[in-house]
Amino acid sequence: MVSGTRSNEAGPSPTRRRAQQRGRRLLAALALTTVLAGSAAVTTLAGGLPSFDITAQPSNLAATDEQDELRSTSIRSSEVSEDPTEETVNERAEILAIPSPGRLAASARGSTLLGTPDEPFPPIDDGPVKSVRAVITDDGLVLPVVSGERDSWRVQTACEQTVRISRGDASPLGPAHIVLDAGHGGTEPGAVGPTGLTEKELNLGVVLRVRQRLERLGATVVLTRDGDHNITTKARGRIAVAVDPALFVSVHHNGGAPPGGDLPGTMAFTKAGSDHSTRFGGLFFEALQPALESAASERRTAYQAYLTKLEAYETEVDAYDRSVAARESALVANGQLPPTATTVPSARDTGSPPEPRVRQPVFTTTVPATASTTVPVPTTVAPPAPFAVDPVAPFSFAGSGNRGVRAWIRPDGRDYLSVLRNSGDVPTVLVEYLYLTNPAEEALLMDANFLDAQADALVTAIVDYFSTSKRGSGYVADDYDDQPIGGGGSPDGCVEPELPSIGTADGNRPGR
Repeated sequence: MVSGTRSNEAGPSPTRRRAQQRGRRLLAALALTTVLAGSAAVTTLAGGLPSFDITAQPSNLAATDEQDELRSTSIRSSEVSEDPTEETVNERAEILAIPSPGRLAASARGSTLLGTPDEPFPPIDDGPVKSVRAVITDDGLVLPVVSGERDSWRVQTACEQTVRISRGDASPLGPAHIVLDAGHGGTEPGAVGPTGLTEKELNLGVVLRVRQRLERLGATVVLTRDGDHNITTKARGRIAVAVDPALFVSVHHNGGAPPGGDLPGTMAFTKAGSDHSTRFGGLFFEALQPALESAASERRTAYQAYLTKLEAYETEVDAYDRSVAARESALVANGQLPPTATTVPSARDTGSPPEPRVRQPVFTTTVPATASTTVPVPTTVAPPAPFAVDPVAPFSFAGSGNRGVRAWIRPDGRDYLSVLRNSGDVPTVLVEYLYLTNPAEEALLMDANFLDAQADALVTAIVDYFSTSKRGSGYVADDYDDQPIGGGGSPDGCVEPELPSIGTADGNRPGR
């Protein structure tokens, strides 16, 4: 979850612009070098081992911002290393033309394997694997491998510890088309809706649905978590680096108190400098909008239907009230009731559900005649039955001013969000579906059918990314401003999920 109060108008300072200009010159030089080098070899996804099934158990953005960290850590087959060149300011490059479907030319991360509309997820088979980069336990925990030993692996845990795990308690994890990340988890609920619905459970619900659909289409999918447990944002990114997929998507639902609007506040944060990431962000944004518009239209129609029924009932109530008033007036005129008698209910607030019943008159049905009776006493109409229609709340979105697809870049030129910053050169996008903290949107998110629609939209975007050259829509200016985004996602307070027999921890946590 990212707070919706941030302005989209903020731009870089003069110092930052100078740094960005240096970054652009560096990128231009690198691009020229790449062109001169040609495209003699197109590297494909690393791997070759068969994939292993991951058994699922059907905020504030929990992203630590570690301002003092200037170098990301990439997981390699035998060690944890840091690339000092990543300190260079790396402003996002100009958007490049997307080639036709097929294997993309060399990009910043190596290459991206694309399929065709008939086969969006071609088999991954690049020959024998020289080293194991990730393993998976029997209960679905994915652990990046630091190094291998005869009967064990040194792996990194969800809370960034380095431990030894027996080879009998985990299996090598082959390469994948895509890694999906359900944001938050464990002791970190993320955003919380007005009735207590948590972002962590929504994120996982969407991710499990997406995995099921993608696997039916032939995709190999790895999840950073398939249960409710903690995992740091850095650990999520390192799983992506170890698995080396063609795409890494972190799924979130937003929170905060942005101004309301008629449009949904859907956001996609893309990796700075990655055109593949930028393109997928646009595909996601475009695929989701019809689902949101349809759901909003249904609920607005339901609200109008409720108001129509309420208005019809109020008409019946008003007719009954008028008949009671006419009877009372006649009885008062005849001296059969005191002039102070009043039994007609007071006016109701327009649009509010009426009381379960209409107030009955206090006098008896039979009124004795008197000598002064000169006005006929009418009978009252039958009182309406109680209003038995469940209330329907009006529907409106929140946060439309912050919607769109953008990179969020720190002064050092790197991604502001930790999960993007720590995913190496894997094309990565963090998506924010809706504002869970908006009561109307929380009610929408509690509908299992709508979660299916969210999953279908993400699947559509992923298939389009792998099998077409579409660019999508929703692009807005990149962000450069700072803002508090919550303190979750760090090793501090992280609770390790239960691991099978593990050796003694090495006593180190990777540098922050």
